[in-house]
Amino acid sequence: MPPSVPTGDGFNAILGIVVDEASPARVVARLVAGDRHLQPMGLVHGGVYASLAETVASIGAYLDAMSRDPDQGAVGLENHTTFLRSARRGAELVATAVPRHAGRRTQSWTVTIVDAASGREVAMSTVRLMVVGRDLG
Repeated sequence: MPPSVPTGDGFNAILGIVVDEASPARVVARLVAGDRHLQPMGLVHGGVYASLAETVASIGAYLDAMSRDPDQGAVGLENHTTFLRSARRGAELVATAVPRHAGRRTQSWTVTIVDAASGREVAMSTVRLMVVGRDLG
């Protein structure tokens, strides 16, 4: 992953997200589902899918915005995640994000999340983001 992409040791680290590929055209990340990712029924919590989707879409939008202007970044506006199949402890979930629209002010990214062992899609997301200046603080 390019060193300019901030991942930090916050929420993404808590979830165990590992970014394998990152560019303005495609982002791929994965995590292995453990006990911390499960809801009471023993299935991966839907919030994990939504968080993984928001992470990969945000990284892509950030890189796209920075490619136009190094002082730009991106923040999430909307995350619509649909759960297709369940996954359990030990599943390696791989998320791939690609832009549907990478505009100067807003972006929309499509994310697919698959179970690496079966190759079956477990969730899909559309994440909409707003391009902003990186000096939000």
